[in-house]
Amino acid sequence: MLNKREDDEDHEVRDVLLVEDSLIDAQLIRRLLRRVTSSYYRVTHVRTLNDAVLSAEDLVPDVILADLNLPDSRGTQTVTSLQTSYPDIPLVIVSAWEDEAISLRSVKAGAQDYLVKGHIDGANLHRVIRYAIERKRTELELVRLAHFDQLTSLPNRTLLRERVDHALARAIRAGSGVATLILDMDRFKEINDMLGHEIGDKLLVEAGRRIRACVRDQDTVARLGGDEFAVILEGVSEAREVLPVIERIIDSLREVAIIDGHEINSSTSVGIAMYPENGSDLSELLRAADLAMYQAKASGRGGYRFFADAMQEEAQSRHALEWALRRAVERGEFELVYQPQLCLRTGTVIGVEALLRWMNPTRGLLTPYHFIAGLEEFGLINEVGEWVLQSACEQLRKWQAMHFAPMRIAVNVSAQQFEDPMLIDKIRNALKETKLPPELLELELTESCLMSDPAQASALLREIRDIGVRIAIDDFGTGYSSLSYLHEFPLNALKIDKNFVQSVEANDRGGPISKMIIGLGQNLGLEVIAEGVETEGQLQYMREHGCDVAQGFLYARPESPEDLGPWLQANQRVSDTYVRSIPIKKRADDTGT
Repeated sequence: MLNKREDDEDHEVRDVLLVEDSLIDAQLIRRLLRRVTSSYYRVTHVRTLNDAVLSAEDLVPDVILADLNLPDSRGTQTVTSLQTSYPDIPLVIVSAWEDEAISLRSVKAGAQDYLVKGHIDGANLHRVIRYAIERKRTELELVRLAHFDQLTSLPNRTLLRERVDHALARAIRAGSGVATLILDMDRFKEINDMLGHEIGDKLLVEAGRRIRACVRDQDTVARLGGDEFAVILEGVSEAREVLPVIERIIDSLREVAIIDGHEINSSTSVGIAMYPENGSDLSELLRAADLAMYQAKASGRGGYRFFADAMQEEAQSRHALEWALRRAVERGEFELVYQPQLCLRTGTVIGVEALLRWMNPTRGLLTPYHFIAGLEEFGLINEVGEWVLQSACEQLRKWQAMHFAPMRIAVNVSAQQFEDPMLIDKIRNALKETKLPPELLELELTESCLMSDPAQASALLREIRDIGVRIAIDDFGTGYSSLSYLHEFPLNALKIDKNFVQSVEANDRGGPISKMIIGLGQNLGLEVIAEGVETEGQLQYMREHGCDVAQGFLYARPESPEDLGPWLQANQRVSDTYVRSIPIKKRADDTGT
């Protein structure tokens, strides 16, 4: 390390290790250094390279002055040995005139500068030492920036690669193994968004410190980027040897962190790959550990998974799906089909639900079951969802221009879309660009989407209702809504899940559950919609128990606008009497239509 201290007379004190076999030359350098008035040099003199190397355990000089030609070392060998023993200390070569060429080679080999004996004065010697210290400090800082993470001071990916190469070489010689761990903090983005990036950065520093404390000195802890860390454990041959370390890390990171007065609860998911079973180099091991980590996250936060071959097959499928979905977005392969909704009291078509389909070039028309999870996983759902909202509103506007009777259009909103901070703006833009009355748009959300944060969900729902847009809970009965929250949400409708509707004739729980949902909707002043109606018996049951609206194959399958248009024209029974012919229930606090 580069030490700078002050003595009692406020002079700068520098420790010098002088490696010089000539006593005359050593005394000359001592005298020159004593003439420097701005600094005080404390000199330790040794005559051989071996003495210098042995002194490395006790000495931490600020600079080394060394002759190239020593009794036990000559030329650049001296430079190499001193750099190995004192890697952070600047080195200045002091050599004879005839050795100047070798001195230049020494500088190229890593020395900071050189001086020629017989041409040295005190001022020149002081200046060279000062510049050598500054050059070494700059060099070390550049090395640090190139090899260490600036936030946590842990090794970065570059240094990790070097250390793993050495670890694998040692493992080959010893016939042992190496474990590669990837750690990803759960919910870090939420913590960052809620408490700010400064708190998030401090949490990452604390996480790095805790991980480092859980492993041995010979193991490597690195930050890969973001909230992702890597740990390299050497000398392990079986998975069971890794388990105690993993459990220590997970338990340590699960402990509450107090940062700037905030108590932060977090957890970490860990994926593990073993050398040589799961890879022969860092790239392969990180890839395998990364796949295992995603499996750990999918299985529940705060856990770990070891890589298995099946994960590779799954990863290849995921990669193919991601590529196909991104291509689908770019090429416009998604399309909307529409299914009508009919009032059970009047038989009037009161609306249509827009349903997303993917016209895959090789597999044909696919339903959301095959791709919605992929859109969410790969961060495409908001883009596609915005297109669905815009396209559905445009289609309804086209039908209005064809003088169809007024009807509303229902659009599904996923949990990720509901968390999109731009959702309100996207709704407003779709209505503005299509000039569609807001009361003709209905957004369908699931119970789980609303219940992850009921207070925040309620506030957002009220913003949507303030625009005039209707809100329905889709697949009602399959989630975990609290009735108290359900009463507080500004809703317009409940949609009975099709599994309940389609089992009302089977004398199982479908009938009682459907009846209960209808009664709940009536008590709360909400419209109740039965989806998936396929038989006359199901329709009759819904009608008898007071369900308001039905949709399903009994009336029409989801169709393209071109195919559904003639059906709508033939089955609509009203033109401009929409409000009078469709009974819309209102709650006491309902300001929408």
